Amino acid sequence: MQQALTKDTTLEVSYQGNHSLRLPIIADYNQAYPNAPGGTLGVQARRPLQSFGPITWLDPAGDNDYNGMSVRLEHRFNRGLYLLNSFTWSKALGDSEQALEYYPGGTEANPQNIRNLAAERGPASFDVKLINVTSLVYELPFGHGRQFGAHLNPIVDAAFGGWELNSIITANTGTPLNVAYSPTAAQDVTGLTNDYRGEAILRPNVSGSAISQSFSQSINNYFAGYTFTIPAASFGNLGRDAFRGPDLAQWDMNVNKTFRIRELAALQLRSEFFNVTNHTNLGLPTTVTTSSAFGTIRTTYPSRQIQFALKLIF
Repeated sequence: MQQALTKDTTLEVSYQGNHSLRLPIIADYNQAYPNAPGGTLGVQARRPLQSFGPITWLDPAGDNDYNGMSVRLEHRFNRGLYLLNSFTWSKALGDSEQALEYYPGGTEANPQNIRNLAAERGPASFDVKLINVTSLVYELPFGHGRQFGAHLNPIVDAAFGGWELNSIITANTGTPLNVAYSPTAAQDVTGLTNDYRGEAILRPNVSGSAISQSFSQSINNYFAGYTFTIPAASFGNLGRDAFRGPDLAQWDMNVNKTFRIRELAALQLRSEFFNVTNHTNLGLPTTVTTSSAFGTIRTTYPSRQIQFALKLIF
């Protein structure tokens, strides 16, 4: 639905949705059954077909869906000012995904039990619940052909006229985190160590709830308030992609000016500023409960970066 609120203002509200069936799930067709509590049998002794090891199988059983609402507000001001704001509230859910769907640095979320896909339904690893992007384009009103200084001498106009400002502010919620544990031979069910072969990513049991903490506390104990334990029989009660990483907020800006050389040629000076405010956006915490670094964050997204360029247009 699109509506003109005023002569220069447009509001658009839309819904996007899809439902995908028979998506491929790469798994171990010969996945072992869990040990009985306290059991110590190795993976091979628990396989249905003990004459074979892991059998990588592409099972067309995945069931995923996406629902999203988008709101777009556009306003054209007088004298070269343009504003666009886009907001999306969405959810991507499913019971499967593939190795190449994990973004760099993301967490694997392969099914832990290929025989119980109903327990695998959860957020997709690429799901972003809320995202807002505000864009601003402003032709500064100084210089030849603009509101002020239309008759400046060429030298002053070259220095102060004809500048353009572009700004983008992005803010979004974090992406899902799949908390897992590294199994022993008695807990493992595939014997695989690579997700693209169908390795099962085993999840622990969880209890408790999140507690409020400061920025400095969160980087050392991101999952504060929760207690994770290794299940007695391989498969824990924690859902797939049950947690979310830190939110992200960033302001990028571009300032450029075009110098007209001749009628058919121009030189454009571009200056680009990424993360203008040098805001710290935290990376992802370690999500393996059996790691000594579990729950710690030791990476950040890039700090402020500035670059300049000259572009000849002819």
